[in-house]
Amino acid sequence: MKLLPLQIVVIGGGAAGFFGAIACAKANPDAQVTLLEASRQPLAKVLISGGGRCNVTHACFEPEELVQNYPRGAKALRGALTRFGPQDTVTWFATHGVYLKTEADNRMFPVTNTSETIVECLIKVVAKSGVKLRLGTHVTSVRTLADGGFDILLKSGETIKCDRLLFATGSSLVGYKILRELGHQIEPPVPSLFTFNIVDQKSAGIGWS
Repeated sequence: MKLLPLQIVVIGGGAAGFFGAIACAKANPDAQVTLLEASRQPLAKVLISGGGRCNVTHACFEPEELVQNYPRGAKALRGALTRFGPQDTVTWFATHGVYLKTEADNRMFPVTNTSETIVECLIKVVAKSGVKLRLGTHVTSVRTLADGGFDILLKSGETIKCDRLLFATGSSLVGYKILRELGHQIEPPVPSLFTFNIVDQKSAGIGWS
């Protein structure tokens, strides 16, 4: 028997989890969306990103051009960035009262020059969207149910049932483990932000990349 209303759970309270929860709530106005975050501090990485200023996006608004910066994932990213790209990001934040500026290297930051502006915006929109935010909530395992739903087991011993489940756990090893147990294949992660070579003259020109 399906739960009423539709129960949607998002695991991972980083930027992707917050944005995913907001999108779920918007797409399913009658659903109950719950966002689970293991730490007591949501959006911690957002706070320190960009030297504490949060480089939100990049002022490259053509998907075909933008994906060239991601050679390993260009094909997969092209469709996603066509549906929601940097310009959509700028518009989304402006709609919620946060304005971005473009710097000389085309990185885009909030005009306030502080990442707290972005964190406060996401927390405010999550609350306004009716999303239930649960902090300090450690997920240990997930099992599928016969009706297509899920049982989410927490470290506390509590079990949460839901109809739909969204993972936004980033590079979490626990997240990878649970996804494998659910039958998903995990591609070996590699650094994707940038690459660099270091040549140590004392080591006979040995290079690392």
